[in-house]
Amino acid sequence: MTGLVSSEWLRFRSRRLVKVLAVVTAVGIGVALAIGFVQSHPPTDAELARAERRSDRVTRQCIEQGGFGGAPDGGDVEAFCGEQFEDPAPFLRDPPIRLGELPEVLRNTAFISILIGLVIGASAVGASWQTGTMTTILTWEPRRVRVGLVRLSVVAVGAFALAVALLALLSGLFWVVTSIRGVTDIPSGWWTETGSVIARVGLLAASASVIGGGVAMIGRNTAAALGAVFVYVAVLEGIVRSLRPALGRFL
Repeated sequence: MTGLVSSEWLRFRSRRLVKVLAVVTAVGIGVALAIGFVQSHPPTDAELARAERRSDRVTRQCIEQGGFGGAPDGGDVEAFCGEQFEDPAPFLRDPPIRLGELPEVLRNTAFISILIGLVIGASAVGASWQTGTMTTILTWEPRRVRVGLVRLSVVAVGAFALAVALLALLSGLFWVVTSIRGVTDIPSGWWTETGSVIARVGLLAASASVIGGGVAMIGRNTAAALGAVFVYVAVLEGIVRSLRPALGRFL
């Protein structure tokens, strides 16, 4: 069992696809943040003062108009308006990049992380069938269920580690950019929220790798896994959303 796990882990780390995806994603992160660095400018004291006056004015209007219709029934309208409009940054003419936005930025990477996990999982299993590697493995470990579970477990751990590493790189570079050209003020609970988002996105990538690998194990083909998932996302999810809209948030 230990030998099987070690060989699968070595095979995962040696895969060219994993290295290429890691490098391409890292370069994409660098380019995106370089663009943000160029376009972001810290606000001057005068700009910040004007934004604070606009924030106060909109907050008062919100309270006077009962939360603009968005306050929860029976809730504290003043607290609701303060939470929505007390931050002056959105009222700047050219809002700078803000460290407090990092959790939302990380959430927006979920789809890319899922796609990376899916491709890694499907390729790790499907390519082995296509090249005959899986047949060779089964000559010294004939229990297919064990081989499949070990490979999917290794792929899931690897996809999780890769996603977390890339998100950590994004977070570090984001902090550097905001320290130089943005605003580093963060709300309370920011650290906990950021860590939880990174963990959840990493788990999504790991889950996608297991799904891709599982379908590829059944179809014995990388394209079969990617095609099946594409059909699900493009067709079946749309049908479910139209028939049962309430289930949309779980898809």
